[in-house]
Amino acid sequence: METTTSKKELIDWISNLEDEKMLLELAMIKRQATFNFDEEFKKGISLEVAKKRSIEKIRKYWSK
Repeated sequence: METTTSKKELIDWISNLEDEKMLLELAMIKRQATFNFDEEFKKGISLEVAKKRSIEKIRKYWSK
């Protein structure tokens, strides 16, 4: 029961919060708490694609 009360108080507090710095900090805490490395790793690019993109960028810089 006490946890429910604490959650409600936090929800009310966050709902009325206008401090952008605090909101960004809370968003970062949420991301850290819900981050799933395995899922994010699946979304990543392959080594071959990364290599190809790197070579393309280097060639663009050389041509300038």
